[in-house]
Amino acid sequence: MNIDEYAVQIYCDVLSGSLKRFPRDFWKHDEENNLMASAAITRYLIEHILKWNDEQVKKDLSCKLFFKYKLKGMLWTLFNESVFAALDNAYPGKFKEWELACTPRNFWTMETARQATAWLFREKLNYTDEMILQNMTRKIFVDNGLDAMMHILFNNNASKAVRNAFPELF
Repeated sequence: MNIDEYAVQIYCDVLSGSLKRFPRDFWKHDEENNLMASAAITRYLIEHILKWNDEQVKKDLSCKLFFKYKLKGMLWTLFNESVFAALDNAYPGKFKEWELACTPRNFWTMETARQATAWLFREKLNYTDEMILQNMTRKIFVDNGLDAMMHILFNNNASKAVRNAFPELF
């Protein structure tokens, strides 16, 4: 049995009640194995228990959910309570922090805003420079989950957000 199978089996035993909790120090041994095990368990939770698609993950994944499914120790010990870190460990590069319903405290900086805005217009929407200039409204940010960024950093001014990401357009 490989580390993924072993970890998922232990997790199933915890969920079923045949084990009261994960074995003592389960998350404190070999860092590489812990990350592999936690990735397998996170994928198992999302794909087999919850049966969520990517949009449900973005909308509903939370600390509270990890706690409900008995993964508080994993989240705290390995990921410093970061839901995104656990998710990125399980699905490297598949999701962006700003796609989740709740970004971590103090996440938004001018640099993360620049990255999120560039991602929104270039990767997600595939806009040209002209399309960006024609469609830079607060609504486009809100519709794509970036309303907190807009409020925190740009006083809900879309042109400020776009200017931060694409100064060459101004």
